[in-house]
Amino acid sequence: MIDPLRLLTGLVRIPSLSGGEGAAADFLLRTLRTFCDVELGPGGAVVGVLRRGKGPTLLLTGHLDTVPPGDEAAWSAPPFSGEVRAGRLYGRGAVDMKGAIAAQVAGAARALAEVRGTLLFAYVTHEETAEGAVLGKILDRIPKPDLVILGEPTDLRLGIGHRGRAVLVVEARGRTAHASMPELGDNAIQRLMAALPRLLSLPLPRDPMLGRGTITPVSVSASPGGPVVPDRCTLLLDRRLVRGERPDSVLSLYKELDLGVQVKIAREELPAYTGEVLEVEEFFPAWLMDPQDPWVVRAQAALGNVPLKVWRFSTDGVESCGRRGIPTVGYGPGDERLAHQPDEHLPLSDLEAAVAGYRRLITELMRPEAAPKPREARRRRRPRRARSGRRSQ
Repeated sequence: MIDPLRLLTGLVRIPSLSGGEGAAADFLLRTLRTFCDVELGPGGAVVGVLRRGKGPTLLLTGHLDTVPPGDEAAWSAPPFSGEVRAGRLYGRGAVDMKGAIAAQVAGAARALAEVRGTLLFAYVTHEETAEGAVLGKILDRIPKPDLVILGEPTDLRLGIGHRGRAVLVVEARGRTAHASMPELGDNAIQRLMAALPRLLSLPLPRDPMLGRGTITPVSVSASPGGPVVPDRCTLLLDRRLVRGERPDSVLSLYKELDLGVQVKIAREELPAYTGEVLEVEEFFPAWLMDPQDPWVVRAQAALGNVPLKVWRFSTDGVESCGRRGIPTVGYGPGDERLAHQPDEHLPLSDLEAAVAGYRRLITELMRPEAAPKPREARRRRRPRRARSGRRSQ
């Protein structure tokens, strides 16, 4: 039997920043190999499969990478120690989301006798930098799941969606001159500063279930540097999206304004620890499952009718549900507000509860009769959906 605390402690003690997940992947691969077929997949992800006859295909997924710990002096325990104190395990990734990985693997190991169908595992890299990028490559190679379960923290509730995310590149161009004679140049920083208030004050759409879109600056740079009036200034904006927004619809809002700057969707090349380079357009669509969808209803019942929730942040669900329309829910231990914080920690009672929750999800959802029939999957009752939506905030 797999000890979830031992597995979580081992994962937390292995630093696995985005692009450097190799040691954590190897550790998890060895653990999964004790009860299923497993290999390294695209981007160095850990991909496993357990086949037990006819039945639904269920994918359990999470991400191995974490953000950096930040100022270690702000932590009460070393961020990669996995220290247990007062019934809590401390460390970077404890909540986001190595705790859920440990719960998924341990829960699956305890449910082996009940598995009927195909149980898939996908533990991806580079989710913190480009959610969905690696999962998409995996979904291209594996059997299409009937249901995807994300292990992001939900405080043991059932996650059914979230706003999307786009990274917008705003570029202002000017003309260089000596900084002692600024009147001879055209300062790109000043051009961008003049456009910024209008960029940030543009009305954004609101979603009745997910809330309002938001926008905020996250990075700024100028060149060439030194005692020179800069001829280029680049700003990155984090734009949170609602359902129905597309790259062209987002960019059209800014093209209609005469701002004197260029706005485009960011593109990035992300090196994986395997040497593979991931090319990513940083546009990640919003998604939301209908609270009355048969898979949501069954998952909620399996967990004892826990409340529904919508995440504040973005997840790999942008790929599975947002782009591909595969039914997707989320379940994991821990408070999402602790993600990326100093002293990130997970109560051990939540870890054990999540292990039990995953065992129930696998047992109840992988019965052959659990897969929704086509007619059942098409039924929708709008008034009930609206009431459930208010409960899921």
